[in-house]
Amino acid sequence: MEKYYDIEEFAKLLGKSRTVALRLANKESFTVEKVKNGRTFKNMYLKTEIDKYLNIGAITPTTLTRTVAKQEVNSVDELPEWNQRIAWARYVICLKLREAYESDGKKGDIIEEFVKDLPENFPKQFEIIKKISVPTLRRWYSSFLKDSENPLVLATDLGAKKGLRNIPEEALVDIRTLYKSRNKPSMMFVYERIIAKYGNIVTYATLRNYLTNDLNVIEKAQGRMGDKEFRDKHSIYTKRDYTVLRVNEYWVSDGHDLELMCYRKGMKNAKGERILSSPKMMVWMDVRTRFVVGWTLAWTETTESIAIALKRGIEKYGVPEKVYTDNGKAYKSKVLKGTDELDGIYESLGIAVTHTLPYSGQSKHIERWFRVFKENFAKGSITYKGGNIIERPERLGSFAVEKIDKGMILEEDELITAIESWLEYANHGYYKLRGGHRGQGMEGKTPKELYYEYLDKEDRKVLSDEKLRLLFMYEDIRAITRNGINYFGQTYSHEDLYFRQGEKVKIKYDPHDLKIILVYALSGEYICKAERLSEFGFNDVEGIKSKKRREKDIRKLSKQLIGLREQEREENGLLEYQEHFRRKENNLECIDYKEAVETSNKAKEVSIGDGLVLEID
Repeated sequence: MEKYYDIEEFAKLLGKSRTVALRLANKESFTVEKVKNGRTFKNMYLKTEIDKYLNIGAITPTTLTRTVAKQEVNSVDELPEWNQRIAWARYVICLKLREAYESDGKKGDIIEEFVKDLPENFPKQFEIIKKISVPTLRRWYSSFLKDSENPLVLATDLGAKKGLRNIPEEALVDIRTLYKSRNKPSMMFVYERIIAKYGNIVTYATLRNYLTNDLNVIEKAQGRMGDKEFRDKHSIYTKRDYTVLRVNEYWVSDGHDLELMCYRKGMKNAKGERILSSPKMMVWMDVRTRFVVGWTLAWTETTESIAIALKRGIEKYGVPEKVYTDNGKAYKSKVLKGTDELDGIYESLGIAVTHTLPYSGQSKHIERWFRVFKENFAKGSITYKGGNIIERPERLGSFAVEKIDKGMILEEDELITAIESWLEYANHGYYKLRGGHRGQGMEGKTPKELYYEYLDKEDRKVLSDEKLRLLFMYEDIRAITRNGINYFGQTYSHEDLYFRQGEKVKIKYDPHDLKIILVYALSGEYICKAERLSEFGFNDVEGIKSKKRREKDIRKLSKQLIGLREQEREENGLLEYQEHFRRKENNLECIDYKEAVETSNKAKEVSIGDGLVLEID
C-alpha cells in the first residue's frame, strides 16, 4: 500500500474536503487502482503522480504552525468583553443550579427541569448563551465545581486556535520577506511566488488571513513604508494645548512641493521651449489660530524665499514673538539665525527661534494644512502630478504632458494669483462651509475669525516699511582689501574703506539689489554705503578715468582726516597749557615757571612729522 494514497489521505495532503479531492483526481486523470480491502474494493491513487502534482519533497505541511502568540489570562477581566459576558452568564447559571440541587429530588430530574425553565427564569443570561442542553450544562457545572470562586473556568475556548496555520515555518519566513518590501507588493504577488517555490502548500485565503490578521501592523508598516511615511503615520506625537497661546506668539513655517506644474517666468531650454516645472510653496502660519499670515513661491527651498514669506506676513500682521520651524538647512542659515558675529534676521527683529525635533515633521500642524491644500487646490490642476508615482494621474504618463492643451497650463504669475485667491478662501470660507475648524482650541471658528477675535492690536509690533527693509537685509562678515570689499564675485568700493584696509566689517545687502552694500564696524557703527565697481576692458580709457577719480577722492579725504587730527592735537595742547597755569594760580600744585614754559613749547610743537607747526598766541 505504500505506493498508493486513498482518497482520505489525498484530501488531507491537499488540505481540502474529500469531495474536492475526488473532483481534482478526476480532473487531473490520476491513475486509479482497485485494491481489495477486506470484503470490498477501494479506489487507490498512484503515490508518485500525487507527490509530483503536490510537489511534495523537503517541505510537507504535517503540523500546524502558531503564527500568533497565545495570550495567557489570569482573571476574567483580562478576557475580551464578549468572552467576559459568556463567562459571567454561565457562572450565574451554575450558581443557581447548585441552589436547585440542594432541594429534594433526583439530580437528573432537577437539571432537566432547570434547563427547560432556564429561558423564562434567566432571560438575560439565556440571551447571551443562546441555547443550552442538559449535557452542556453538566459539563459547565463540572468545571464550576473545580473552582467555584473563579468565573474564568467557564469562559469559552472560542478563538483559542487563532493563529494556528497549516503553513511550514520555512514558507512563513519567505511570505514575510516578500510582503515586507518597500515596493509594497500585493498579496497575490506573494502567493504566486510561494506556490511556484513550494507547491500547493497553502491556499490564498490562508495566506491572506495570515498577512491580514496574524502579522503585526507595525511590523508590516516598518517593512513596507519608507522612514518618513512610517513616522508620519505610526510614530507617537506630543499633544499640545494651543489655548494657552496668544495670537502672534508663535508662527510656524514649512515648505511644500506644490505637486503641480506651471511655466517658469522668462525661462527657456536650449531648444527655445518654455520650461515647465513644479514650484515650492513657503508658508508661515499663526500657531494659535492656524491662520496663514505669509507665503511665497520658489523653485527651491531657499533662505531668501523663507525670508520673503516672513516679511510679507510681518508687513500685514506685525512681528511674531517666536517662530517654530523644521531643521532644514535653509531655516538654520546664518542669514536667518545669525552667528556669534552676525545678528541674523530673527535677532534683528527680536524673534526667538525654536526648531522641531529632527525627523518629526508631524509635530507641526502646518503639515495637515498642506494636505488640505493638496486635496482642494493642487488636485484641481490639469498639471497635477501627485506626490509619488502611485498618485500620478494617467494623463501625466510618459510623453503625455505634450498632449495637454498649452492654453490650459498656468503661467507663474497666474498661479500666484490663483493661490492668493484660494488662500483667502482657505482662511475663512473653506472652514465656514464645514461648520468651523475642528482643531484643538479652535472653538468651532474659522482661522480668520479666531485670529481677529484674539488679536490685540495695541500690543501688535508693527514696523515702518523702511525699518522693515533694513532689518530684512542679509548680513555677512568680510575683510576690507585695498580695492574695497569683495563679495559674490563683485568688488564694492568707497573712499572711507581705503583707510580701514585689513579690518573686518559687517556688511548688509538686499539680495534683489546688489548695486550697493551697507558697511558697518563690528562694534555696530555705520561706516559707509559702498557701490559696486564696474568692470572695464584691458587699457579701457573709461576704466582709467574711473580709477583716477577714486584716487582723487581718496587724496581729498586723506587731507580732511589729517586736518581733523591736527585740530584734535591743537585742542589737546591748549587744554594742557591752560591746565598748568590754572593749577599754578590756584596753588593746586607747586609748578615753577620753567615747567610752564616747557608745557607751552610742547603745545607749540604739534606735528613736525607731518610737516605742520601750530602757533599758539
